Amino acid sequence: MANDMMNRRNDMMDAMNNWFGFPRNFFDDTEIENIMQSDVAETDKDYTVKIDMPGMNKEDINVNYKDGFLTVVGSRKSFKDTSDKDKNIIHKERSEGRTSRSYRLPNIVATDIHAKYDNGVLTITLPKQTAGNDGNSIHIA
Repeated sequence: MANDMMNRRNDMMDAMNNWFGFPRNFFDDTEIENIMQSDVAETDKDYTVKIDMPGMNKEDINVNYKDGFLTVVGSRKSFKDTSDKDKNIIHKERSEGRTSRSYRLPNIVATDIHAKYDNGVLTITLPKQTAGNDGNSIHIA
């Protein structure tokens, strides 16, 4: 049902872009989605969440699981190029800021959640449970 709603939204935005003659990405909000692109996989035993977080240090990433929601927060400091003493940079796309994503993943053994950050990709494994406490802060390896 959620996919049907999203498809209707996308169809509506495409129609508006075509009708008004705007460029295809005028009302497109996918640019913000590119910051923390993720994949969520499920097996009988666990969920695995992989999130692209390029340019972030492990120390600047916070992962938390509480009340059935996995929340990932990351921050990135701006890249400063001090080698150009004459300040000839004419275009800069590197940015700084804080971003977060939340995922609803119920019935997890919070104390057994494992997180690993490698080459800009955060991988979180969340073992499923049948009942119990679901609040925990997760250490990133």
